[in-house]
Amino acid sequence: MRSAEADALAVQFRELVDLLAGLSDDDFARSTRCPGWNVAEVVAHCEGMLHRLVGENARPVEGEAEIDRVGYYRYDPDGPREGEDPAKTFSEVIRDRVIDEVDGRDGTALRASLAGAVEDAIAGVRDIPAERVIKRSGHPRMTFGEFVASRNLEFGVHTMDIEHAVGRPEGVNPATAGVIVGILDGLLGGAVPRSVGWDATSYILAGTGRRPIAAEERANLGALADRFPLLR
Repeated sequence: MRSAEADALAVQFRELVDLLAGLSDDDFARSTRCPGWNVAEVVAHCEGMLHRLVGENARPVEGEAEIDRVGYYRYDPDGPREGEDPAKTFSEVIRDRVIDEVDGRDGTALRASLAGAVEDAIAGVRDIPAERVIKRSGHPRMTFGEFVASRNLEFGVHTMDIEHAVGRPEGVNPATAGVIVGILDGLLGGAVPRSVGWDATSYILAGTGRRPIAAEERANLGALADRFPLLR
């Protein structure tokens, strides 16, 4: 597939690779704001998402698409998932998966492995039709093109999680920011009032629960403030 969202995602992938290239081995051990995860574990999680993007999450299924990129995020994050241990929340399943994905690798190994996974994912996305209907565990059916769009949010916020952990300025490329803001607006039910004064980075961090909303911002948001964070 070829699309503006896929192009934006490819740029964001490579920005993540460039970020990791400048980190020391000590940086990979730093804690992140993702509860219980250090930088190495966030990187391993991203690598796993890259493999699944063009692997198990790209397999075609029968039926029509039921949700789009916004609907993807209207789900219970701790609800059951097909084929997973019903005694565990999805958060616990992901935590166990990430431990396995790190597999004791150091920063050098993780950097190299993620860089290779990025190139494989970029090439793989090009070969998969946007209209293919797929189904990720725990979600209704959606098109592959809409799933690719949603990955901008995932990789954008995890890039910022790493930047935050290592003391770098946080941000994503403008095209990815536009895709993420569109998803957040969809979840909010409209654009954030200009009086709030947020740029894209501030909105993304607030919308994903990565920064608190100040009292003045809450006042300018009015009733919309109670909807934050938009992702849970």
